[in-house]
Amino acid sequence: MSVAGVDWPEPGGSAEIVPLARGVALPGHVEVSDGTDLRVRLVLAEYAEQLKVKPGHRVDVLWGGPTGGRSLPAEVTEIRSDPELRWSLQIIGPAEASQRRQSVRARVELPVVARCGAVLITGQTVDLSEAGARAWFDGWGLQPPSGTPMDVTLELGGGAFTAAGEVVRVEPRGPRWLISMKFPGLTEQEQDRLRRRVFEALRLERLRQAD
Repeated sequence: MSVAGVDWPEPGGSAEIVPLARGVALPGHVEVSDGTDLRVRLVLAEYAEQLKVKPGHRVDVLWGGPTGGRSLPAEVTEIRSDPELRWSLQIIGPAEASQRRQSVRARVELPVVARCGAVLITGQTVDLSEAGARAWFDGWGLQPPSGTPMDVTLELGGGAFTAAGEVVRVEPRGPRWLISMKFPGLTEQEQDRLRRRVFEALRLERLRQAD
């Protein structure tokens, strides 16, 4: 028996739509889902429109199921902007477990201030996603182990962005440390703000490659 959330994403949930010819995951909100068809509202409409996806194109749909990541293949049947961008999709295959990383990452260099315990440090990001970042810092004392809390403030467009982060990995490079951080517990609005900055960086990179 098919089960919503396992065999297809539930209405009201979040999903990532990956056009197979583009290889970029687009965040969206599932509005309609009945096991046969989906309707998804794309969060970053301006960037999604630049990919020139059309009816008939194949996509992968990724979402978080009750026991882990899930994915299924689908075909775009209709694209509407009224005024928000919505894609109608027809499911064309069964769902399966997916270990694919759903977060889109881009090279983004931003000033970053972090507090790790009693230590306040400044550095610069190397790349960014809605789930975390990597950044260069000058090394201090003992390396923080994985799981160490790290409050992070990034200078995004429109003002500072602060998140309760967590150290994932530290890679020493001489006197500097490349620290990978994750941002658990972000709200959907906070994730969308990071996504917008990431997709802006991807858009600029595409323009540079086209020149």
